[in-house]
Amino acid sequence: MTTQESGRQGEKIEIEIIGGRFDKVTTILEEFKPGDERFIRDYETLGIEPRGYNQVKHNEIEVKVPARLHPTVLDMNRFNLNRPGGGGLGVSIAIYFHAKIRAIDEPEIRASGERQLIVSHFGHIFKKLLGYPGGFEIELHDHKRRHVGLGSSIGTMCAACIGMNEVLGRPFHGWELRRIMGYNSCEESPENNGFLLPAFETGIGAMVGVNGGWVVASDDLMLAHRVELPNTKAIIFIPEVQSLEDEFRGKETSAESEVELLMRRARSLDALQAGAKAQIVLFDMLPAMIKGDLQKMGDALFDICYLGSKRAECEQHGNFGTPIYQYINVFRKIGVEIAGMSSVGPTVFALTQKPDVYDRVLSYLESLKISKTRIIETEVDNLGGTIREDGVERSFTNDNWLKG
Repeated sequence: MTTQESGRQGEKIEIEIIGGRFDKVTTILEEFKPGDERFIRDYETLGIEPRGYNQVKHNEIEVKVPARLHPTVLDMNRFNLNRPGGGGLGVSIAIYFHAKIRAIDEPEIRASGERQLIVSHFGHIFKKLLGYPGGFEIELHDHKRRHVGLGSSIGTMCAACIGMNEVLGRPFHGWELRRIMGYNSCEESPENNGFLLPAFETGIGAMVGVNGGWVVASDDLMLAHRVELPNTKAIIFIPEVQSLEDEFRGKETSAESEVELLMRRARSLDALQAGAKAQIVLFDMLPAMIKGDLQKMGDALFDICYLGSKRAECEQHGNFGTPIYQYINVFRKIGVEIAGMSSVGPTVFALTQKPDVYDRVLSYLESLKISKTRIIETEVDNLGGTIREDGVERSFTNDNWLKG
């Protein structure tokens, strides 16, 4: 990877992509300021019909969006910086993003709270797409577990987009919001210099953030199937591994190291094994989901954990993935139905409907003298995102306009 200056537009990072033995190209990761129209995708690119805003609400809307676990991508060769997709698995957990949004007459984006650069850019995106002359006040707070596999960036985008869509009279359906997020996905530059960088996106975070539950996604940001996981507890564990050095040095992003991983080793392995993963999903995961068989779902995911890009993601945390696989294997031996690592990690998780298994997982982690700050006890969120307006809260899953 080489870096060069490009004047006022920030830096450009050349990335050598390796998708297979005979598939080697170079792409450019370019920094940009919030609102830079070169990084706002038009309707033709998004694949949705042009439209304007319906009405403007000046009262405050509160949005709550659950975080996501992303157990696997199906094929990383199907996405790039200008092309979201790749499919995968995802589940919604009861760890939340909170946003307060209000439309204002002044043509400004007033962002406060956390992730202000991302929030501001998506404010400009809505103004551009809808021809909206006014502005927004947006206060956002994320779950403060950034770049460890809990979808802090996509959760931020999801909460902000849902809120702006609401105060402008719901011009976009849920699947259209997902495409707006996917094609405009971004995160803060690792240089912490007020610039953003384009990001890779499968759409999983938007799917479970809106709908809740467990999902299978296909390519092109398509939600293939969703089920609820009732009475399912979740133990989220962020292990100490070599890759966490950046987090403890106070860096705000892991974009560069993730690019190295996603563009090379992971793609190369998916070129060899994406077919096997897709077969497991079609013949094992989907039937288990339809039957509500949590154990069989976990069996299918366990096999996927050792294939393709998921193997590469685990490997990046040292010793060819041994620290991560150790926890996943122990969780399964304890009796956990579903265990895995989320996204590029290092967060590992255990999902179970058995109270005794839940207690044994906690006892195991306590026996290792692991800090409680690294363990989150929660549950699967089957409700999805909610909107609170005038003191009344409603969910999207009961609101047909945002489904899909």
